[in-house]
Amino acid sequence: MKLAYPVGTPEARGKMLAYQGEFADICSTLKSIGYSGVELFVRSPQEMDVSRVSRAIEKQNLEVAAIGTGPLVGEDKLTFTALDESRRRAAIDRTKVVIDFAALFGTQVIIGKLRGDLQAGNVEISKKWMKEAFLEVGAYAHTRNVKITIEPQSRLAVNNLNTAEQAVEWINELKLPNLYVMLDSYHMNIEETSMAAGILAAKGHNIHMHLADDNRGIPGTGQIDFHDLVRRLRAIQYRYYLSLEINQFPDSFKAAQASFEYLYPIITEKR
Repeated sequence: MKLAYPVGTPEARGKMLAYQGEFADICSTLKSIGYSGVELFVRSPQEMDVSRVSRAIEKQNLEVAAIGTGPLVGEDKLTFTALDESRRRAAIDRTKVVIDFAALFGTQVIIGKLRGDLQAGNVEISKKWMKEAFLEVGAYAHTRNVKITIEPQSRLAVNNLNTAEQAVEWINELKLPNLYVMLDSYHMNIEETSMAAGILAAKGHNIHMHLADDNRGIPGTGQIDFHDLVRRLRAIQYRYYLSLEINQFPDSFKAAQASFEYLYPIITEKR
C-alpha cells in the first residue's frame, strides 16, 4: 500500500477536498512530505496546460494514483442522470476527455457524484440513463486501456450505489471488463454495517481507496480505527493506493503532513 494526496488541477477552481494552488509547488511539497502519488481532481483537461501538469508530476517522480471527477459536478453541474439531455450528453463527452487524460498516466477514472441521483418519480428512466452512460464511457475507456472505478458514497451525497455490495451488483449487471470499485472510509462509516463487511464485499473489485476519519478530517482525529482497517486490507491482499480525501484544515500542508505522519507507520508496520 502507498499513500497519495488529492490535488486540484489548475483549471479546477471550486472548493474541494484537495490541495489547491500552484501545481508544481504542491507536487514538490507532497514529495518532500513523503507521498508516492497524487490523485488529480480534474474539471476539464482541455482547459489546462497538460504538458505543464505532466512535467510537474514527472519532475517529482510521483505516480498518478487516480483521476477524480468531482469538479465536473461541483463546478459544471454535469451528471449522467441530469434531466436535461444536453447536460447528460455533455457529462458523457467530458468524461471521455477525462479518460483520454487518464490514459496519459496509465491510471483510473473515478465516478462518484458524476453518476447523478435517481430522480424522484422518475427512478427507472434515471437508472436507464445512468446505465447507458456507464456502458458508453466504460466501453470507450476500455479502448484506451483505462479502468473506471465506482465510488460508493453515502445517501448524504448521492441516492444510489451507497454500499460496496450495491456497487459490486452494478458491476455484475453491466459486465464491463474494466469496471471496478473504490471505497471511502468516510462513506463506509455511514453506510456499511462494518468496515470489515464493506472491505469483504468489495474483495477482488476494490482497486483504490479514500481515507478520512468519521469527521471528514485527518485520520486519527475521529473514531475510525485505521489500524484495524489496514489489517483488514492486508488480509485481502489489497496492494493499491490509499488517498486522503479530507477537509483541508487547518490548511492543506498541515493536513497532508499530519495525515502522512499518522498513516505511514500504520501501513509500514511489520506484521
